[in-house]
Amino acid sequence: MAGFTREHQDDAHRLPLDDHAHAREALTQLHQTAQDCQAKVITSERPYFGDIAHALAEGLPGQWDVSIEHYPDGSFPTQLLDWVWEANPVLSKVAEYRTPGAAILRDGGGTELLLVERPWDGRHLIGSLLPSPDHVNIVGEAAPRTVVATTALEAVADVRSRLLPEFEQLVHLARLREVQEDLDWVRDVEPGTVGDVELDGALDRFLTHAPYLLAATRRTDAKPLAVSESAVLMRFEILLARVQTDTGTRGGPEPSAMDEALALWLEAGEDLLDVVRTATVSPAEGPSRPAGTAAALPMPPAAVAAGHTR
Repeated sequence: MAGFTREHQDDAHRLPLDDHAHAREALTQLHQTAQDCQAKVITSERPYFGDIAHALAEGLPGQWDVSIEHYPDGSFPTQLLDWVWEANPVLSKVAEYRTPGAAILRDGGGTELLLVERPWDGRHLIGSLLPSPDHVNIVGEAAPRTVVATTALEAVADVRSRLLPEFEQLVHLARLREVQEDLDWVRDVEPGTVGDVELDGALDRFLTHAPYLLAATRRTDAKPLAVSESAVLMRFEILLARVQTDTGTRGGPEPSAMDEALALWLEAGEDLLDVVRTATVSPAEGPSRPAGTAAALPMPPAAVAAGHTR
């Protein structure tokens, strides 16, 4: 009775063992049904895979939804494998073996974790899936390291202490990079050559990323800031509050608020990025700003077309 449970969308079929009489009756019926269907029931001390997935979700910060996927033919879906984001191909090798299923954990904020059982030794593999390009563009070779754990308790500890912090920091760096690329592009193109659609798209991406960048500087583990640096953050916090208020009350920001956002972004966007890097990025994670830009910068990939979601 080990391995993957066959689950409905809401819950799994679980047999509570604290009521011995009920458990004995249920197992007797299961044995008889298996005989009638010419099936074999095999018991094992290994826990149900679905229980491991739910134990992992319950041990992580926040609220996580668990989705159990079954692969009757044992083939790991290649379309899911394409979304695996890892520093080493630990999870990717699972597709070379028969894999009965997997679990996807979602926190509702864009973080998705993939849980599978390693076929050759039964250890649990937990890795992150790529963030949707609608949230942020991931570029470069850095990626979170996949967790390999023997028990659910060990998996929870490693995901909390290593995988999630690595994921959050790499997404943070990607946000910084995307805002920097858009800012460089807008400031370096010839006047009058930037279309309204492209410019609005770059500004929208900045307004999407800015709350996360500002929040990162206010975390308890961020480095303390000078008075002048705090003043830069405050200017953008006031701006974002106005834009969000307009969006909530009128269904969209007033043109004057967007004009103000564009003006402040172009005027002090570089200062903001420097402050965020100072507070949140260690020297080993990259330079304070790009070493240089070309004379004629191409439009950033994020500005060419919208992303897609899984």
